[in-house]
Amino acid sequence: MKIFSSKSSRNLNKDNVGARHKAGKKKKKPLFYVLLVSVAAVCAFFIIVGVRDLLAIHFEDAAARSEYDQLRTIFFNPDDQGGGTSGAPPTDDSADAYDEPDGDEDDYDDEPPPQQRLSMDKLAEINSDLVGWISIENHIEYPVVRGRNNDKYMYTTFSGERNNAGAIFMDYRNQGGFDDTVAIIFGHRTRNRTMFSSLNNYLNQSFLRDNPIITITTLDGDDLTYRIFTAKLTDAWDNAYTAAFTNPSRASSNFPNLPSGASRFLLLSTCTPSADRDERVIVYAALEE
Repeated sequence: MKIFSSKSSRNLNKDNVGARHKAGKKKKKPLFYVLLVSVAAVCAFFIIVGVRDLLAIHFEDAAARSEYDQLRTIFFNPDDQGGGTSGAPPTDDSADAYDEPDGDEDDYDDEPPPQQRLSMDKLAEINSDLVGWISIENHIEYPVVRGRNNDKYMYTTFSGERNNAGAIFMDYRNQGGFDDTVAIIFGHRTRNRTMFSSLNNYLNQSFLRDNPIITITTLDGDDLTYRIFTAKLTDAWDNAYTAAFTNPSRASSNFPNLPSGASRFLLLSTCTPSADRDERVIVYAALEE
């Protein structure tokens, strides 16, 4: 027995198709909604990447700061770093450790090293590329290294750790070290204003007047005093970076505001906050002899 007529069946099928068509329409998302979700997903991705990078920068900066703080402790307090011989004259209790040598008076040259020599010895045990220590009071206190090229310490710290802070390093072409006519030292301008960041301040004449002295402690523990006479904004292709090695006798002839009578110079170089990756600041100093 037929319950539905053919007409009713056709109507029912038509209704079912219509219902399915309406259901399909409901599932389709508006283009605006799809775009909104896509934009949100992209934003979320970049936020996650940004947070990750910020955390990486934070931990990297913290690691570099901790390392160089420890190196300063060694430089200023070498006797507290695992023992060692003090630079002070022996006391009565330790007199036996320094028996009077036999022979000529020249034998007396074999004395306990002064504190700064002891400091440099201890730092050299950590890194044999050490060539000195640079100090600008209240602003810069770092060991100076010299690698086999100028790339080695761009992103490697004094102790050999990979870090964007890098190290303070001498141009590898300065094989004579601080005895060269012009010694060039590089350092980064970092995000946390460490390393050579403060060199940018020397473009301000009042800062230069208030902070003119650079002290270099050599491997022998001797202090060299340099007086800053000018600073300039330039680029990575400045002739000052090459003249010292291509024509040493005239290396300083084009230095701005060159003081009379000076024969040995120190150039400090760093980058700037500019978007121009080739922009540099050079600080010029002359050795006070």
